[in-house]
Amino acid sequence: MKSKRVFIAPLLLGAIAVLASCGAGQQISAAVPAASAASQGRAIGAPAQAGARPAQLAAASAPSQQQFQGAAGLQPLPPVNRMVIKNGSLSISVDDPEASLGDVDQLVKAEQGVIASQTVRTQGDKTFANLVIQVPPDNFEETLAKLRELRAHDTRVLSDAASSQDVTEQYVDLAAQHRNLQATRDAYQKLLDKATAVSDVISLTREVANIQTQMDQIQGRQNLLTSQSAISTIALSLSPVGAAALPHTRPLPNPSQAAQDAWRALLVGLQGLAVVLIWMAVLLPVPTAVLGMGWIVYRRATRSQERRYQADGTRN
Repeated sequence: MKSKRVFIAPLLLGAIAVLASCGAGQQISAAVPAASAASQGRAIGAPAQAGARPAQLAAASAPSQQQFQGAAGLQPLPPVNRMVIKNGSLSISVDDPEASLGDVDQLVKAEQGVIASQTVRTQGDKTFANLVIQVPPDNFEETLAKLRELRAHDTRVLSDAASSQDVTEQYVDLAAQHRNLQATRDAYQKLLDKATAVSDVISLTREVANIQTQMDQIQGRQNLLTSQSAISTIALSLSPVGAAALPHTRPLPNPSQAAQDAWRALLVGLQGLAVVLIWMAVLLPVPTAVLGMGWIVYRRATRSQERRYQADGTRN
């Protein structure tokens, strides 16, 4: 009987251990899904918060951008009408150049134009006339066609040329540059009004003056394009029938226009010189370094050779 009890006791202990292990396994298995669900919940919630953060940052940065745009104070450029510079030249034969000058004058007045210059020359018994006519661009083609009709009967036009240059894009670019420079100058001017240190006042005044100079140059180029596109020019030569037309003499340039052309040529030359200096500064160090290294190697080789000769001499 004691032997049976001794045998049953280990069995009961083993069964209790098996039941305890099963209960712990169920608790562990139940805890793992909960933990995974919690981790999934955090993982699912993270993208939403990450997606919401850029929107909040964008909303927070929007006022600063508006403030920046408002501080710049730049308005869109107004629409610009098409600007075209038209020039032409015409040479015709007439029965009497002097008598034809009255017809040309009436025709130009009818087209709302003016005769800018007029030259009459006499060569032998023949008279030649050269005129520079200025008309509105809208009447350029019509005026040129009517001037052709003034030629003598059964004669052809001796020479006829016309050219046009659209400068609208160039004018718009200049207007944009002028607007940006004006905004920069105004910003410097505000800093200058608040500056107290002498060094700051001097540097800011210099910056304002430089920007103002650039603005004046751009404004001069704009005025030049405006004046050239507002008036079309026709160079007219009248020669008697059977005589070769004299070369048309160009009128003297306007002093202000000549000064502007000379200033632009100077700026272009300085820009070209600056480009050359930049290229030299970038490219010269490489060959200079190579030549320097070659010279060092050459000097070392010659010195070693001299030492060898000296050593040989002392031995002998």
